[in-house]
This record gives sequence, structure tokens and C-alpha cells, in this order.
Amino acid sequence: MTFDALSVLRVGVVDDHPLIRKAVQYSLENEPDMVLTASCKNRDDIIPYLARGEVDILVLDYLLKGSDNTDGLQLVKHLTLNYPDVKILLYTSVESPAVVQLVMKAGVKGFIGKSKELEELIHAIRYVAAGKTFLTADMQHELDKLAVVDKSMLPFIPIRVEGEEAEVLIRALSPREVEVIRCYLEGQSISDIAAKYNRSRKTISGQKQSALRKLGLTADVQLFKFKDLFQG
Repeated sequence: MTFDALSVLRVGVVDDHPLIRKAVQYSLENEPDMVLTASCKNRDDIIPYLARGEVDILVLDYLLKGSDNTDGLQLVKHLTLNYPDVKILLYTSVESPAVVQLVMKAGVKGFIGKSKELEELIHAIRYVAAGKTFLTADMQHELDKLAVVDKSMLPFIPIRVEGEEAEVLIRALSPREVEVIRCYLEGQSISDIAAKYNRSRKTISGQKQSALRKLGLTADVQLFKFKDLFQG
């Protein structure tokens, strides 16, 4: 396929579900100002396209199967650091305001949930390509509500994450973060966990704090809301 690089927006997609990749492909085929230059199932596959400068907008899932791609936040940080000219648009089932806050701070230019229609994804791609930040109206509303909460009261506000959404958030944790949180919920101290896994207390503490951020929590006590999901 040939196209004018100056007038056509080059889009890359990374999603481990082939049906999602195919649906995005079909949608882009109907857009004369867009072309799909990369359709990949994981980070390793997309890197060569990014390195060659063949992608302007990267439509990225937050949760990707495989040991190298389970931590969506770290993947976003890696991509924004190494490929700063590529604009990242998250297209994912993780429709959590806490996650959105984290990834936007990490450099993501837009966020759209998979519950939305593909027409809105196309709109989001154009919006991000124009140098604007894209958020759906309902997500912007959720973030606005978080912004007006008194931060001093956050540890005492019951988290509303439950069921499938909670499981999705936990899947975003790295294996080591899961180990640390599971041990912590069993009553082990930071020193106990460090000794068990032969890591420093600083490392264990950092992994626990990283897990808290990904889960959208601000206090250790809130972790117990997830206790049942960490058992087993």
C-alpha cells in the first residue's frame, strides 16, 4: 500500500485479542486520512515499527498477556521515554479513573474504554493526532469528581472498586507486586517479606507502594478491600 506520509495518519495497534485488532483494521479501512501500519499482539512485535518511525498514533491496550507485558503502566513509561514522537491512545477494558490518572501522568495522550463504539475510537485518534488530550465525557466527569475530593480524607473513603473491575486492576500488577501484597495481607511485615524473597526492605516497600498506586489506593488499610482476590 502506498500513501502520502504528509497527509495520512499512520496508526499502530497493540492488542492481544485478534478480533479487536481486526475490528480496528476494518474501521480504519473506511477512513481516507488513516492507514494501519502495524497490528501487533504484544510489545515485542510493535517495537520494530516504532523504531523505524512508522507509527504516529499508537492504539494500545493496558493489559497484554505475557510475562513481559503484564504491567501496563511500565510499558507506557517505556514507550513514552523511548519513542516520544509517538502519541499513545489507550483503548482498553480497564475503565478506572485511578488508572487513567496514572497513565496520563506517564504521558498517554488519550483514553477510551472498549465499551465505547468504534466510531468514537476513530474520533479519539483524530483528536489525539491534532495534539489534544482525549477523554470521554463520562471519564472526564469521574476525574473531575476525584479532583474535588479533600485529599486528607482519601484514606477514609471506601473504595468502590469491586468484582470484575477489581480483578482487572490486580491483573495489572507485576508478579512481584502480587507476591508482596499477598504476603502483606497475610500479616507479614516489610522486613519479613524482604527476608522471604531475599530482597531489600527498600525494594519491597517500593513494590508495595507501586501496587497501591496501580490499584488507585492511598492508604495501606484500603488493601484489605482486595483481600479475597489475593487469596489462593
